[in-house]
Amino acid sequence: MVTHIGSNVISDTKRLVDKVGKPLELDTDGIWCLLPEGFPQDFTLKTNQGKNLRFSYPCSIFNILIHEKYANTQYQDLADPKTLKYDTRTEMSIFFEIDGPYRAMIIPAAREEGKLLKKRYAVFNHNGSIQEIKGFELKRRGELKIIKIFQQDVTHYPMLEISSYE
Repeated sequence: MVTHIGSNVISDTKRLVDKVGKPLELDTDGIWCLLPEGFPQDFTLKTNQGKNLRFSYPCSIFNILIHEKYANTQYQDLADPKTLKYDTRTEMSIFFEIDGPYRAMIIPAAREEGKLLKKRYAVFNHNGSIQEIKGFELKRRGELKIIKIFQQDVTHYPMLEISSYE
């Protein structure tokens, strides 16, 4: 049940991202995506008491829409153990967070057409350091030597200048 709901949450969120940006990688714990430059990211509200409350617009929208569909409205807490009286409340434990923006995300292509890849990517910060790396076979056996060399180059050298191509 948990896997099924998690899959549905990711699918629904992907549909939301499709409306404003480009999904790059979907995983059980998040979605890597590109949002258009200038897309509203963070807002700060000032309260009457003078406190600043900062929030992420995309996370807030995702959290609200996912809450509406997936919150457990039948969550119960034992209020009185003697009478076995329970209080019912709504519980939601799925919350989105924003990481980034990053300088680049490298996603290798499949070696065969129509063949799905396991989760593989390298994410680089603006200073060229690696933020996250997943699924590269530096320690696995049986991979082609040229793939290992490429992956070592990608993971051990600072990011080169990235140009955009149309």
